[in-house]
Amino acid sequence: FGMDFRKAERDDKLRVMYLRPLDLSVDETLDEMRKRVKEIGASRLVIDSISGFEMALAPTFRSDFRESLYRLISAVTAIGVTVFSTVEVLESRDRLQLTGYQISFLTDDIINQLYVEIAGELRKALTIVKMRGSLHSSVFREYEITTSGVLLREPLTDFDAIGTGMPVRHFRSAWPAHPGLTEREVLLLQTLIRTGAVAARQLAALIGSPLTDVESSLDRLLRLNYVVKDGGQYAAIARPAGM
Repeated sequence: FGMDFRKAERDDKLRVMYLRPLDLSVDETLDEMRKRVKEIGASRLVIDSISGFEMALAPTFRSDFRESLYRLISAVTAIGVTVFSTVEVLESRDRLQLTGYQISFLTDDIINQLYVEIAGELRKALTIVKMRGSLHSSVFREYEITTSGVLLREPLTDFDAIGTGMPVRHFRSAWPAHPGLTEREVLLLQTLIRTGAVAARQLAALIGSPLTDVESSLDRLLRLNYVVKDGGQYAAIARPAGM
């Protein structure tokens, strides 16, 4: 992915810790993690994955795994470290399953990543399940991981049952036409109609566009009297479609 992990280790910016299977208690693991964090003054800790972490614990510690995980996350976040963890979710072809282990209460944010079959191809998709205290997008989007970072593609709004991995295409009816507006401006307007008054930064996150482009489109919508601005928030003006 274009990152030199060995150099990061030499520069004391990264520590990689391998959990020896079947011989660690939670307290031993926590002590090891704290030690590595303090060695380099780390601000982020990645647990990859929670499933593997559970398997690495000695069998006697697995019965209270959720309590142990809570202790671990609480202890690490208490010293100012952000924890990012991955977890494997068992596939289900008949229902949408977003998290496992019943540990969502421990998290501030949850991003669901999955493989879906579209047009005979296996593609990657993601959606935001939870972002505590934030108005966030709930659409599924295709994505790619490249040397330039994560690239978000178009929303999969023409598909149902995405969470099953075998989505079904349903072409949606187009939004009512608004003469003279660009596609982004129509999307912004319809988003404001659904959400009510929100800030430009929240709108940019909801539709997945750069903040500068959203602010430029909002300025034009203001001039055309499609939206109003109150403080730092924008709201759609109720008016019949086509006017």
